[in-house]
Amino acid sequence: MLHYLYLDYGGLPKYRRELRYSLISLRSELGDAPDAKIVIYTDAPTVYARWPVEVVDIGSRTAEWSGGGLYHHRIKPAVVLDALNRLDGPVCFVDSDSIIRPGFHAEVTAKMAPQDVWSVTKCAVVMNGFELMNPFPPLKGFRTHLPHVGRYHYDVEQSWMFNSGLIGVSPVHVPVMEDALAFIDALIGRAKKFPTLEQFALSEVLRLSQTAVSEVTDTFLHYWQGRRRIYMANEIEKSLSADWNDLTPPKQWAELDYWKIRAYNYYHGVSHFLSGFQR
Repeated sequence: MLHYLYLDYGGLPKYRRELRYSLISLRSELGDAPDAKIVIYTDAPTVYARWPVEVVDIGSRTAEWSGGGLYHHRIKPAVVLDALNRLDGPVCFVDSDSIIRPGFHAEVTAKMAPQDVWSVTKCAVVMNGFELMNPFPPLKGFRTHLPHVGRYHYDVEQSWMFNSGLIGVSPVHVPVMEDALAFIDALIGRAKKFPTLEQFALSEVLRLSQTAVSEVTDTFLHYWQGRRRIYMANEIEKSLSADWNDLTPPKQWAELDYWKIRAYNYYHGVSHFLSGFQR
């Protein structure tokens, strides 16, 4: 059984709309799949009481999981690790700012399935897509010690980062997630300078542990970037029912159209600028 994970904390309506839209697209993709369930980790469990999902209340854990509020994105890998231990099976974390496309579930399950390589069974970790090498040059010289992979130093030639819009892991990857959290904790005092620290930490642990990363891009639309997210937020708000518990799929899914995004942001940017001259 593969459990898909969503995370909601803080109670901001715009992020909850994104989660709802993404979850609707995932439910549409899963249909009656007997091998998948959806779990929402949240500090407001009553919000999702009428949804056909499993809910985990993390209200008492957010302070701890965010490093005392020093780095809120630390909650993401903490949720993944908790789910691995709690559910005792493979899990796939899904960022709320995403849309699931047809074929997603089949692709994820296939890429997460154990593979025999030279008489050794290995499980890949699913992530959204490769981003760049040497993602944080100011970390040159940084060193720490991780519980499982041991000594670490930032390597300007080898260090890399994948996008963590998806994190698909199996129970065998518990040490990976523990090391990723330890990595974050080693830098948590500087987290404000590295806003994507959680995906960098996981990527580096995967590299050091020689764990394969399998990318999922075509069946997963992740619109995390600023202008894209502003545009998509507007499209999502227009298409969702006012009834919070209505999980009916929209007639047409929002798409990232380059020219529409440019036109939308240009229009609203100009409108906002001109509003300053109105009396």
